Amino acid sequence: MKTAHGSIDGKGGRVRLTAAYVVKVAVMAAMLTALKFALSAIPNVEVVTLFVLVYATAFGAAYTLPAVLVFCGVEVALYGVASWVVLYFVYWPLLAVLACLFLRRRNLVVAVALAVVMSVFFGVLSACADTLIASAGLAGTDLGRYWVAYYVRGLYFDVVHTVSNFAVVGVLYLPMCYAAERIARNTSLAVRREGEAVYVREERKKPDSVEDDGE
Repeated sequence: MKTAHGSIDGKGGRVRLTAAYVVKVAVMAAMLTALKFALSAIPNVEVVTLFVLVYATAFGAAYTLPAVLVFCGVEVALYGVASWVVLYFVYWPLLAVLACLFLRRRNLVVAVALAVVMSVFFGVLSACADTLIASAGLAGTDLGRYWVAYYVRGLYFDVVHTVSNFAVVGVLYLPMCYAAERIARNTSLAVRREGEAVYVREERKKPDSVEDDGE
């Protein structure tokens, strides 16, 4: 199968991104941005976490990590630079890495656990970023008290974030994985290596039993 102009060296040489690969990553990143914007009127309720988990399960790290990094870059371009920039470029790539490591197959229990733990961590990390920025240049600042003040102030939003992600991932993760895996199978990329057709990413095997779904 021919692609736009992609090729891969199976002996560890340079990998050229295909046009189809770039388009797919761009669409995935655009969905993250659009869905975040769509729910921006509801404080701390988002589906970006859900989509990152689904991307990791259905498409793997080769697509998920670039899409997340593009998403973070677009957010900076849209909203400017502030303390949340550090938060975003630490939190979302970390979530993507963990999801790619622990969700090689769809697993509802693991997905929900990741969503809850990382949502809690988001609040902690957000308080850390705000504390460092707010206390910059203030001699003798008690960082511990600053952090507690920021964290307590935003605790309500952190609870909403955690509970909403628990519910959203718990309800939508599996059906979205089924849909995303079908898309991944129907849009598998192939590149040429010495005249052969070689898939960039192999199709994931279906779970052997319902236990893989965490049910």
